[in-house]
Amino acid sequence: MTCPGLHCPGCSGGQSLGLVGGAIVALVLADVAVPWVADRIWWIGGTIAACFALATAASMWLERRSDRRAVAWGAAHGIRSRADVILPDPAYMTAVTGEPARPAITGPAIMNFNFYGADVTQAAAVIRQAIPGPAGDATPEKE
Repeated sequence: MTCPGLHCPGCSGGQSLGLVGGAIVALVLADVAVPWVADRIWWIGGTIAACFALATAASMWLERRSDRRAVAWGAAHGIRSRADVILPDPAYMTAVTGEPARPAITGPAIMNFNFYGADVTQAAAVIRQAIPGPAGDATPEKE
């Protein structure tokens, strides 16, 4: 019986030894790298913060430059800019009069809901007349 797995050195043809060796090398590198990183954590953090600030500033500058180029190109070709479309008109104060332009829609002053039901035998007769076919003949058969 052959074994296709990498779980034991006997049936994997020595491949699992390579995996074990790689894991040992990774552990040794981590043992060396962790103290190095711990000794330089403030330098590493400062470098990351500086790179973040520079990347943010560069992206903001490129976005402003792109907006200026788009506005200039649109003006040269008679096209409105994105800012012309997005920016709302300024708000103005207006005086509201006390009287409405038209009267409000109102309902009747009194609403009555009357529910009257028929007795059971009369309701069954009405239902049988309203439903054609076999459903209307749904009375128990007497044998």
